[in-house]
Amino acid sequence: MFYTFSQNNSGGSFKRDDHVCEYVIVEADSAKDANTKAEEVGIYFNGCDDGTDCSCCGDRWYEQWNDSDGTELPSIYGTPVTELTAGFFRKQAYVYYKDGRKEAVVFPD
Repeated sequence: MFYTFSQNNSGGSFKRDDHVCEYVIVEADSAKDANTKAEEVGIYFNGCDDGTDCSCCGDRWYEQWNDSDGTELPSIYGTPVTELTAGFFRKQAYVYYKDGRKEAVVFPD
């Protein structure tokens, strides 16, 4: 199953680098496993507590809580990434597969 981590633009900006961007999608066997894999690529879940994120805006990332939130295909809000177009807050996604591959999906305009 694929679990999507949608980034909150805490402090008015997104963190973008070679590992994370607006959306990070992780293939995993469970929500708990997805959280562990997400942390391995640079996602964190305690940004407000440790002062990294803006306390007014909230944490940048939130953990997956339910195994049933996984999808069969890499998706954002139920739509497969291959069907999405770019938007104001959506330029690309990184997909991390269980076999170790990483794919950068750039959404067309």
